[in-house]
Amino acid sequence: MSLRWKRALLKISGEVLGGKEGPLDEGAFSFYAGEIGRAREAGAELAVVVGGGNVARGAALPFLPQTSGHIVGMLGTLLNGVVLREFLLRKGVPALLMSALPVAGVAEPVDPWRAKEAMGSGSVVIFAAGTGDPYVTTDTAAVIRALSVEAEVVLKASKVPGLYDDDPLRNPEAKFLPRLSHREYLARGLRVMDQAAVAIAQENGLPILVFKADKEGALLEALSGKRGSLIGGEG
Repeated sequence: MSLRWKRALLKISGEVLGGKEGPLDEGAFSFYAGEIGRAREAGAELAVVVGGGNVARGAALPFLPQTSGHIVGMLGTLLNGVVLREFLLRKGVPALLMSALPVAGVAEPVDPWRAKEAMGSGSVVIFAAGTGDPYVTTDTAAVIRALSVEAEVVLKASKVPGLYDDDPLRNPEAKFLPRLSHREYLARGLRVMDQAAVAIAQENGLPILVFKADKEGALLEALSGKRGSLIGGEG
């Protein structure tokens, strides 16, 4: 399969990683590690930003001050990063874990130059802890990390096939939108991808592909431009 984008950043939300077996679902982690491994074998250079909603979501912790809640959420993404790294290594995929909240012996600090070198050498780089700052979503972190490693696209793994003019889970008549400019996405007020993230992508000409990721081969299809909805991009 011909790849439309060779170097990409994959954003995997915590909701996608959670499942029937609990917050850290073995089946989900194994599946996405396999998807990443197949994409790498096809020639893709990949970085991954993991969300943390399956472990802890800051906004859902009203008994904590917001800043502390966001930090707990960022630490949740680090847990996901550690687990995803283990599943990648188990499948023979070299993986490097970087965290905006580094932990000695667990995850090293974010270093875009080292990350680019690792990706070019065939390793998958996992970015955890968002940007390290409260009040910034992991979607925004995904765009920032993508720009820092010179990725050609952000691939947003989702539970829906792409963008719609209404919520397809509530409205079966919602119309699928195969492509929108960044400006159109922002004007419509869509929320599949955080609007701040899309605004940064727009400023830097970075396309974002939203795709349903739970089918075997979906990541390769996304990298080939054969699946999902595209925000921005040329051609």
